[in-house]
Amino acid sequence: MKIQKGSREYFLSIFGALLPKDEWPQAKLEAVLATLQYRTLEAGATILREGQVCSAVPFVLDGSIRVFKTSENGREITLYRIETGQSCILSLGCGKGLGAFPAMVVAEQRTTAAFVPSDTVKRLFDEGPSFRDFVRDQYSRRMAEVIELVEEIAFRKVDERLIQTLAELRSPSGLITSTHQELADHVGTSREVVSRILKDLEQRGKLKISRGSVRLLPAFDKLR
Repeated sequence: MKIQKGSREYFLSIFGALLPKDEWPQAKLEAVLATLQYRTLEAGATILREGQVCSAVPFVLDGSIRVFKTSENGREITLYRIETGQSCILSLGCGKGLGAFPAMVVAEQRTTAAFVPSDTVKRLFDEGPSFRDFVRDQYSRRMAEVIELVEEIAFRKVDERLIQTLAELRSPSGLITSTHQELADHVGTSREVVSRILKDLEQRGKLKISRGSVRLLPAFDKLR
């Protein structure tokens, strides 16, 4: 029998390790699960706007959520993405010193998520060692991503170098038969950085990513 994505069974199939039986006996576990709300969000749906106060934390069951900042001139910069089995570290900070949310949170593609109320998150953190380990791991990963992003912006201007490299490598048809690692070697950065920038450009309609290649679209030339 197929488990529905927006169900407690599906939630436990992905996040069950955070709620082991020795920490959360059945009655105690049921009280937690009863507070969860399951939502399926279409691509582009806004989950949280900058300046709002979050009352629940998304735990992604399927799909992808993007957390980003927008400048006064409308330029966007992705802070990080939340994918299957992950949660939003900024939202996890709600109620613990974080007032107004400092970024936008949007479903990048059709996404199913369990929304856990902030009070439940606090209980999970206070009473569950496994959940605390998960939060610390998420925090460490996101901090590393944001630090890398700061380096890109402040010191490297990697996006500009990558765009220039793509323009130089493309064939007349706009096809570039280079892997993300090969592009990273051209630009002098990591494969992860290149993959993140390419994903952003794809979402903006500037190019199309395929396995082992990138195809530049007509809108790409407007970047230069």
